[in-house]
Amino acid sequence: EHALTRACDDIAARRYDIAETRLAILLRRRPDWAEAWNKAATLYYILERDDESVAAIHRTLEIEPRHFGAMCGFGEILRAHGDAEAACLAFERALRVHPRLGSVRETMQALRQH
Repeated sequence: EHALTRACDDIAARRYDIAETRLAILLRRRPDWAEAWNKAATLYYILERDDESVAAIHRTLEIEPRHFGAMCGFGEILRAHGDAEAACLAFERALRVHPRLGSVRETMQALRQH
């Protein structure tokens, strides 16, 4: 959808307030669109609003349980909060869905070495 593309462009251009408004409007119109929720999660992560990011990830995965991008995002938040074990579980779940995520595999190996 065009609105999601514009929100992505706004995020890339660091127009975060505009992106957030676009996503809020989009999610009111299409509350069951997993990718829009995932993009909102990404925006909240960038803005260091982790609780909101986790809530949006949760909603993404309710709609689309195989959304490996959301799983990876959750892993990154857990890693940033120092919970390596839980982060690895999130990354493992993503790899079960999409086994070719090489960078995720490398991240897990680095976490396990610490």
